[in-house]
Amino acid sequence: MFVQLVHIRVKPGCVQQFFDVFRVNFEGTRAEPGNYRFDVLQDPEDDHHFVIYEAFENEAAVDAHRKTAHYAVVVEGLAKIQTGGREKQFFRMVMPDHAAAMNGE
Repeated sequence: MFVQLVHIRVKPGCVQQFFDVFRVNFEGTRAEPGNYRFDVLQDPEDDHHFVIYEAFENEAAVDAHRKTAHYAVVVEGLAKIQTGGREKQFFRMVMPDHAAAMNGE
């Protein structure tokens, strides 16, 4: 499984606009084959900081996601309201899969 966290910071006064722009990507991504989770989190200490938790079957599913129309729409919409670029962190899921591998499953 391939997991990434995407940090997005929006300009002051643009939180509702973020929700309006991002909903297209949220709904589209959750319907994609190969997507397991797509959660939008808001920092409780900074209303303008969002973290997107994305879990995909593999990197190929992420690559396919980046080629969708809803992804293009959100990238264009975010360009107008975000501060700085999107920061991405990539992770490999190790549990529960790692635990099963350790037990010979």
